[in-house]
Amino acid sequence: MVAISSLSVAANELRTLLKNEITGLEIDQIKIGHPKYTFENMGDAADKNFLNLFFYNVSYDGFPADVLSENPFYVRLYCLITAVGGKETSPSPGENDLRLIGEVMRILHEQPFIRVKDGDNQEVAQLQVVPHELNLDNLNHIWSTQGDTACRLSVAYEMALAPIPLAESVERSPRAAEIGTDVRGDMNLEDKPLPPGGFNIETSAPLVPKVTVDIQKPEWSPHICFADPVKSNLAYTLLIKKSALPLVGFKKLNVLVAGKPSESVHLVWDIWRPAKKGWERSGSPQHLTIQTAVIDPEDVDLALTVVSDLPINTAGQADLYAEREVERPDGGMITLRSNPLLITIYEEGA
Repeated sequence: MVAISSLSVAANELRTLLKNEITGLEIDQIKIGHPKYTFENMGDAADKNFLNLFFYNVSYDGFPADVLSENPFYVRLYCLITAVGGKETSPSPGENDLRLIGEVMRILHEQPFIRVKDGDNQEVAQLQVVPHELNLDNLNHIWSTQGDTACRLSVAYEMALAPIPLAESVERSPRAAEIGTDVRGDMNLEDKPLPPGGFNIETSAPLVPKVTVDIQKPEWSPHICFADPVKSNLAYTLLIKKSALPLVGFKKLNVLVAGKPSESVHLVWDIWRPAKKGWERSGSPQHLTIQTAVIDPEDVDLALTVVSDLPINTAGQADLYAEREVERPDGGMITLRSNPLLITIYEEGA
């Protein structure tokens, strides 16, 4: 038997979705293959309604720049969905075709994602389903491959991106764990002293602009920044001396969170672990209710900030996010994450 692939999993997930969600019409079968074979195998089922899923093309999407040949590649699937209304059903086969195609279009508009799971039922990819318009020439070309089968009412969709092989994780580059500069001497420049005033190079942390979260979108992401309660300044990064940390407990930081007022989010900390060469979640999430959709550096309202404890008290790095959970139309949950805030703790003289 040929091994299961993400292509066959996606095809069967699409069939299951349509079978479960079509309402008001009795569907006898949803077949995967050439429409010609569906018509030939209908037999005496003249009073039944069928759908046919014909995957007529698979195309490469290319190879990511940071992977090797043992990593998966990604493809796009193109599917022609054809309605086959029963000949003896009411009100008429033609109107049943219209009803079937209408239901297909409604379902894939409301639930435009197909989950791909491995043998352990773990989700390894999500395929977005988008309409793929075919002009009459292309549509006639597809139907010309079906022998004497007459053209039936159909609609085409693109499903992307499917990984091949199935359930193979991709090793991506890790997040940057350090920001800084490296100075090295050049012995060939001994006789060329530094010009007066140096090289006129200045550095500064990224500034926080005025940000307004678009809360009209259902899948809005929160936006966060640090707020200095003394200077009323906003920042995305902080550089703190180890000697400035409290001897007991953890340093308190003021955080301003923007999003849809009255909605709940939670703050989460990650700590850089040098031994593991990766980021690790620290502590439990801090739940809070958003009070504003706008962050304005010209009008900082410290009353809207929340206090969060820096989870490290030694030299190192930590970053902070705000996250919210959103339920998709298909019932699945996704996590929307804000921009990161980076903190570096350093020792003097190091």
